[in-house]
Amino acid sequence: MAFIPKPNSGVLWPNEKKQSPNQPDVRGDLFLAKDMLMSLMDKEPGDLVKIAISGWRKEIIFKDCISLAASEPYVKTQDQPPPKRTPDDVEDIPF
Repeated sequence: MAFIPKPNSGVLWPNEKKQSPNQPDVRGDLFLAKDMLMSLMDKEPGDLVKIAISGWRKEIIFKDCISLAASEPYVKTQDQPPPKRTPDDVEDIPF
């Protein structure tokens, strides 16, 4: 069975061939969907493209690794409503 990566995901594995402190501790691949990458390239000014990365420590095939997910960076807009208040908010307690 061949490994088929999910779009905008990846995995970092421990670098078992590390021989010096200058070599990476973990290595892996990140598979980006072309449409997301092209969209980000059109939005970002200049030569750099920002991608949000999230990671989870996991065990896959009895090996510790870091599972990755890539997404467009969060951008707060002026149209977003303020966060909902909860009973735990203590700012309104009158004493």
